[in-house]
This record gives sequence, C-alpha cells and structure tokens, in this order.
Amino acid sequence: MSPAPTRFPDAPARIARLPADVRGFPVPWFVSWRDGTPQFPVVDAEKLGLAWRDERCWVCGERLGAWRGWVVGPMSVIEGATPEPPSHCDCAAFSVASCPHLSSAAAKPSTQHGPAAGYAVQANVSKTPSAATAIWVTKGRGATPFQANGGVLFRLEEPARVDWYAERRPATAAEVRSAIAAGLPILRQAAEAERRLEAFEARLKWLERWAPGD
Repeated sequence: MSPAPTRFPDAPARIARLPADVRGFPVPWFVSWRDGTPQFPVVDAEKLGLAWRDERCWVCGERLGAWRGWVVGPMSVIEGATPEPPSHCDCAAFSVASCPHLSSAAAKPSTQHGPAAGYAVQANVSKTPSAATAIWVTKGRGATPFQANGGVLFRLEEPARVDWYAERRPATAAEVRSAIAAGLPILRQAAEAERRLEAFEARLKWLERWAPGD
C-alpha cells in the first residue's frame, strides 16, 4: 500500500501519511485489515478503546491536540451521543468532504465485508447517509463514555461550535433542516416510548442554536 494517496493531493499531512487502497482513497486508522486488504466499513474493535485511552485521532491515529472534531449525523446531534471517538478537526473536515458515505446522501453502505473475530461492523447512525453531516467541535475530552445496547457510546459535552456539511461543502440551512427532519419520527417515537418527550422537545429547541440560519 502506498503511504501517500495521490487521489487527494491537498489532504492534510496526517491523512497523506495513511496507506491508500487501490482506488487511491486513504484508509482511516480505525478500519480493520485482513490479508493486507482494508475491510471497509469494518472497524478494528481494539482501536476504539485505544483511541479513547491514548487520545488518538479516530481517522489518522496520531495524538490529538486540545481541539477535537466529532463527526456525527443529525440523529447523533439531536441525541447528543455518538459511538465514535473524536478526530483532529482537519481530519474530520477532510472526512466529511472526501468520504463517499459522509459527503453524499446517495451513498449506499458497503456490504462487501462482514464481521470477524476482533472486528465489528460500524453500526452508527452518524454514518447513515443523510442530507447533512456535522462536525461537533469540543475542547479537551469533550465527552463521557457510557454503556448502551451492548456497546459504548460517548455522551457529548456542549460544543464550541457545530459545522454542518453537505455534498463536500458547507451545508445550507435548508439541507440541515431536511436532514434533521428525516430522523425526527424515529427519535420522537423512542422518546414517547421512554416517557421523555418533554426532554426531547427541549433538545430540539436547543438544537436551533447550532443549526445554520437562513
């Protein structure tokens, strides 16, 4: 594998140091490998704990600085939780602009690779194709891990800012509204079932502060 993917000559230096697949796409640090081949979208399960414990970037694997970017979808923004550790802000920005599954709502999830011992297919609502993807920016740890549904989620702290993207560019207010609206029925139904509808409505009101204006 080449250490410098030529498909993205303007990639951040940390991204350029990653190996590339046969298409020229940099292989994120969290992706598992089997027989010398990256297993998109299978996550190396050991990397999850390592990333959080050693404060490593989820995308490039290098040590994080003070500011972190959490790549999340609209449903994760509403819920304030995500299953993925943070990245450098520039690694996060590169991901939402370059990863097909983050940059386009038309992308279809890959089913080429299945789970194996020591690996897990990423089950992440933040990676579900939608009209917009957000980078939730925090300083320091920025979240608290907790157990949920047999796995680990990160409860996000109040962001310093939330940057929204769609189709490889900053998202419009209409795109963000559309992306949020698409997930509301599922989340509202869950809130009603768990008798936390009032808190859910308060969360939607809070979200208005972090959505782009018209």
